[in-house]
Amino acid sequence: MKERQVKGFDRLAPIYDSLAQLIIGKGIRKSQLHFLDYLKEKNKLLILGGGTGWILPYIIDINPTLKIDYIELSPKMILKAEKSIRKNKNVRFIVGTEANIIHNDYDSVLTNFYLDLFKDSKLNDVVSKIKAAFLVNTVWITTDFVSEQSWHKVMLWIMYRFFNITTGLNTLSLPKWENSLIQANGKLVAMKKYSRGFIKTAVYHF
Repeated sequence: MKERQVKGFDRLAPIYDSLAQLIIGKGIRKSQLHFLDYLKEKNKLLILGGGTGWILPYIIDINPTLKIDYIELSPKMILKAEKSIRKNKNVRFIVGTEANIIHNDYDSVLTNFYLDLFKDSKLNDVVSKIKAAFLVNTVWITTDFVSEQSWHKVMLWIMYRFFNITTGLNTLSLPKWENSLIQANGKLVAMKKYSRGFIKTAVYHF
């Protein structure tokens, strides 16, 4: 199944960003940029599920000395991310998932549309794995979908089935990602909604 997911996301890599904006609108990018100022004074950032890397130049502009480990399952997404910044010695690209985290000294974490890939039965373990990799007083910025209105539920049903067919993703419903972060002792310090409330970007302090 993992191999099918890799191939699926590889196929989507050339159109992934355009497709996301076409379906969701500008809010999908604006939401991910909203809280980047929280990275200004940080030293080492862990990014999981970074996709094509379009956000990297914005992060580097805010904090040019920030060391970044960029973990993404799709090799073709990684290639696009590398091109987005050319060569930058502060960014290390790793093909994989949270299982491939190799350090435990991060003071900031970024997960944009990553936690929604997991079933509730697994998400707490995923969050625990990520949490084990960072220091005390870490900031975790996350952006993801929420299901608070009837049309949200319809959109999520369509999107999950699309990714199931195209990538083999076996998660078919939105997990309670906010609950998982709170259960891991994350303290919500800031939150903003975009795209008519369909997207929530939030900052948690650990």
